Amino acid sequence: MSDQKYNGWTNYETWNFKLWLDNDEKTQKWFEEKIKDSISSLSDKGKIKSIDKLSEILKNYAWDNVPIIEASFYSDIMTASIRMVNFREIATVCLEDEWRTLKVA
Repeated sequence: MSDQKYNGWTNYETWNFKLWLDNDEKTQKWFEEKIKDSISSLSDKGKIKSIDKLSEILKNYAWDNVPIIEASFYSDIMTASIRMVNFREIATVCLEDEWRTLKVA
């Protein structure tokens, strides 16, 4: 299997999901709130718990917002792409950024 990194992310699907989290104002505000809600503590155990929590929230968000279309090549491609998103990577990067901000503040 070839290296499928895309713009510094695991793959295109992960990059694209994160892009849309950041580029839709309503979604961005929701996401920022979820980041703050997910922070347990700055300890390693707290960080893992926070990453797991935010990762699960993002995964549920993606699946809860899948448009309903009849079974077809397109529905299969759409769901396959969602399965490729590395929600944990997005959660880790965003929470690490937030923790860095908290340490500085």
